[in-house]
Amino acid sequence: MKFVGRFTMKGKTIFLMIISTLAFAGVNAIIKYLDRFGEFQLVFFRSIVSLTLSIIQLKFMRISPWGRNKPILFLRGFSGLLALIMGFVLIKNIPLGTAITLNYLSPIFTAIIAVFWLKEKIRPIQWGYLVICVFGVWLLKKGEISLTFEMLLLGLGASGLAGLAYNCVRICKETDHELVVVFWFPFVSTPIALLLVFLFQEWLWPSSSEWLIILLLGALTQVAQIALTKALQQDKAANATVLKYLGVVHAFWIGWIFFGEGLSLQSAIGVAIVLSGIILFGWRKKLKTT
Repeated sequence: MKFVGRFTMKGKTIFLMIISTLAFAGVNAIIKYLDRFGEFQLVFFRSIVSLTLSIIQLKFMRISPWGRNKPILFLRGFSGLLALIMGFVLIKNIPLGTAITLNYLSPIFTAIIAVFWLKEKIRPIQWGYLVICVFGVWLLKKGEISLTFEMLLLGLGASGLAGLAYNCVRICKETDHELVVVFWFPFVSTPIALLLVFLFQEWLWPSSSEWLIILLLGALTQVAQIALTKALQQDKAANATVLKYLGVVHAFWIGWIFFGEGLSLQSAIGVAIVLSGIILFGWRKKLKTT
């Protein structure tokens, strides 16, 4: 009976992770599809839906949204905003699978930032896996013509800022409710994104069908985040987190089928090496902490 219970839990975790990766893939595909809108406006659309849902949740649970560790909460929101903008620029300008691969470097930056900020340690073998990731990125850059040096820097910047945001989230776990941490991201990003639209871009009014797609964007984001959170809560061994890298596979399939994006053999090898390095890096860290 205990074995059956563990098997059932593992099955639920896998199901939730697949739902999460599919939902995130849908979010990225929508960003790619809505290419007539500027990055700032797309960030505003996503943020305003998230902000609304967060306010409703906090009101329902009677939790104050303002939190205790306000400087770190603001830094989490601002760094997350910059990472989101860079990520959207990347998705709009290079193949979807390549963009998502670069975005998935964030766990590496999260660990490196934690070394200097949280005084955590990285085992020597993990530095070796980091070198593997660097080699994979180099192959990807050589094999993907559209991945210019500027786009590569943008992808690395997005991952680095996401790593900073994740460290802020870890710090705030000790001081603030998780819903408060979630709230501060759209609370910071919504007004700033709207201001950036009117300063640097032309506001474009969505059509009726585009409004529906924008609402779908917000709904898929919420589904992805909830499914991911529940999956991580169910599987203490955290083995299922490896399944989140299915998102890269989804991205390449979506890019190929819906946007006509190809993939060279050298790029495919580079992507495989990058993902292997990231998974091994995280797996060794989990072994150390279990």
